[in-house]
Amino acid sequence: MTVMEPNAAYAGQDLSFDQQVGADEAGRDLYHQITTADPSGPLSPAGLDERPPEPHLTADEVLQRIESRTLEPEAASIPIPLPTRAASGRYRSPALGFQLELRVDVDGRRPLRKLSGDYFSVSGATTTYFGSWTVDAVTITTTPTLVTIIGTARTTWTTTYTVARVTIPRVTVFQPAPPATIRWSTPTGTPGATYACSWESGAFRTVELEQDTEAGVTAFASYNTGSLPSGGPARTLSTAGAYAEAGVQMVDTGAGNVITTSSSHIWTNASLHNAMVAHFSRYQERSQFKVWLLHAMRHELGVGLRGIMFDQQGLQRQGCASFYQAISAGTAANLREQLYVNTHELGHCFNLFHSFHKTFMTPPLPNRPGSLSWMNYPQNYAPGGGAPGGAAAFWGAFPFQFDDLELAHVRHGFRNNVIMGGNPFGTGAALEAEDGFADPVLDTSGLELRIAVTPDRPVLGTPVVLEIKLVVERTQQVHRREQLHPKYRFVQVAISRPRGDVVVHQPPVSHCAVPDLVLDGHGESQPISAYIGYDATVGQIFEDPGTYRIRASYVAPDGSLIVSNATSVRIAAPRTEQSEQVADLLLTDQAGMALTLLGSDSRYLAEGTRALETVASDYGDHPAALYAKLALGINAARPYTEVLENGEVRTRERDLGRGENLLRQVVDASRGDEGVDNLTVYQALAYLSDAYRGEGDENRAQALKEDARQLAESKNEPVSVLRSLE
Repeated sequence: MTVMEPNAAYAGQDLSFDQQVGADEAGRDLYHQITTADPSGPLSPAGLDERPPEPHLTADEVLQRIESRTLEPEAASIPIPLPTRAASGRYRSPALGFQLELRVDVDGRRPLRKLSGDYFSVSGATTTYFGSWTVDAVTITTTPTLVTIIGTARTTWTTTYTVARVTIPRVTVFQPAPPATIRWSTPTGTPGATYACSWESGAFRTVELEQDTEAGVTAFASYNTGSLPSGGPARTLSTAGAYAEAGVQMVDTGAGNVITTSSSHIWTNASLHNAMVAHFSRYQERSQFKVWLLHAMRHELGVGLRGIMFDQQGLQRQGCASFYQAISAGTAANLREQLYVNTHELGHCFNLFHSFHKTFMTPPLPNRPGSLSWMNYPQNYAPGGGAPGGAAAFWGAFPFQFDDLELAHVRHGFRNNVIMGGNPFGTGAALEAEDGFADPVLDTSGLELRIAVTPDRPVLGTPVVLEIKLVVERTQQVHRREQLHPKYRFVQVAISRPRGDVVVHQPPVSHCAVPDLVLDGHGESQPISAYIGYDATVGQIFEDPGTYRIRASYVAPDGSLIVSNATSVRIAAPRTEQSEQVADLLLTDQAGMALTLLGSDSRYLAEGTRALETVASDYGDHPAALYAKLALGINAARPYTEVLENGEVRTRERDLGRGENLLRQVVDASRGDEGVDNLTVYQALAYLSDAYRGEGDENRAQALKEDARQLAESKNEPVSVLRSLE
């Protein structure tokens, strides 16, 4: 039997069952052809019959019927030509052999002059994704009766049949939508497969949106874009409407719940992570155009945080949350920002990066700080050329849309790069990332980014923390130190591993916050420390002994890209049985996620939490024990909200006795040169202080904050650190 090539025809293939061959064997034979096939090659299903069965007529057959049809004698001629249907939209071929989902984008709203499609192999009752293709530039020929679109495709599989020719009859808006016929060929003209695709929708993609709302929050409904000055036409937009304008049908499932919490409830990343996993436990962990949006009131990181997108192994880009604390008054400006935040966070779920981080996409693209897009930060808007930037300029010119390159990704990106649960946020960018971390040819920014690893000689399994310091030589606005943490994505970290790959660190929870800028200069610095051992894409980063090379970059408010020094850390192999056991306990996905969240009560991370408990109690002399106690102590010092699958909410109150006991051990072991880094020590004391203040114990809160401040002064910390401890 000839092995099928994806874009070729079933030339001469007869699928009628031989009486001497059972149906099962014939089915297995067809299945082998399908699963080893090229959908656009000579053995594709279009060749099963020279004329597809009704109702799947080809474009040529529809055209013949239109031309041969005679009018009834009594019908009067129409003096004014009727408008024709748009050709753009989504089409689908019959589910036989290979099924093609075809997207045509040549007219209608913001046409990009592109074609794209996804192939699925169909066998019996199963349908499996095969691959995707995109035609980036097309030639369009239009006659009174036919639209012909031709272009060369990029494909996710290897094929010689790359030239696509799509024909669609032109009919009036009062006639049924005609089919689209696509014929594949090689660049030299060898014919391949032909597919007759019925019209399915005017939308290029359809996504199911489920929305849950915290009690006391009025979820965003719509905004009249003419309420305040803007750069686009006035219209009433909902979140679904914003995506409809991008060519995506966002279908509300109507299955949303109200999550009942107290009026003073504050979300933490640990609680949100559990809510996300509980929500998705109702679905299979697989790629699907389904996404979850939580409308919540407040987060422990403060009013500046507007939204987060969840991204971890097994749950890639499937959920996000918006926070209404600072935008809930109901003013026009509030409604505008609610629309922006919801659309922006869902954009991340489509695998869209911030406009100022496009260099980390796959393939990498130039950063676009001047983009008038949902994915830019208004405060970061910098059109260049001497034109005014910032939030006021952004909103005054913003047309409430994605830019063209983002639109191309959402409409025509390869399926696994777009679909929720598909490829991780930024998958593949690491392989091309080094250009984004190269030394600049010229740097007059007056900024310097310095990084160092702590501990400096960790043994395998010990959490790796990166100290990040921005030094400001010339007076200018920069981000406050807290926003230099990679989870805010103003700072990106690249790690070259001894196994030979490069990882651009993707924190499992991404935070979108209003840029908190401070005026700094004269050599002052903004330092922060961040645990970088666990990644949304690869999981545990430092899981092998050897030398790791690390570099970071910072996107300044004016768009300058500041590249750090390169630093290295050598991870030592365990030399004792105790060290091997600690490494086994901490180098799991659950332990890495528990450390990232600084502890959790989630039953979905129960094994990881038990690992931290074991390290803290049974291996107290190991350097990693302090990090385990840090995570367990901070988790104990904060309340924990659990949202069950049925929507019921349970809250575990603070355990300040346990929290202070664990955190005191961390602090006291680190007052000198040993233990965890200084910034983590201050963080632990400040967190404990805030916890006591939350319980109304102001005296204890002040005492802890004063302890942290005195310790920072003794270590000659910069003004930015001392101010954060006031």
